[in-house]
Amino acid sequence: MNLKIRFVPYEKFKENHLRGFLGSMRDNTIILIDAKLTPEEEANLIKETMEKVSGHFSGIELNSLELANGKSMDGIGKFKNAIIERIIGKKRGLTIIGPAKTVRQIRKNPEELLLYM
Repeated sequence: MNLKIRFVPYEKFKENHLRGFLGSMRDNTIILIDAKLTPEEEANLIKETMEKVSGHFSGIELNSLELANGKSMDGIGKFKNAIIERIIGKKRGLTIIGPAKTVRQIRKNPEELLLYM
């Protein structure tokens, strides 16, 4: 199996959304996005992907990790994090999207994502 990893800036993902990325995933490419997707973005991505499911493409596995964990921050830390996210226009974190036939499971715990293939 020929596995590729493609790093995509969040801004480029928002511009192109799913166009071009589904073709990559059909070729055993795992996509890493440098931000945590919003629940709405994840829902739209899953909806668009499900419309493309066929005998050759079985869908995607998707999970996000928030880098700045709000539980461990004090009030000032949460405030600074909110300002940074407002300025850069994205939620700090990481999103992994991969083809379901390659990625069997993505497990998430508060500090890491584990990718099972």
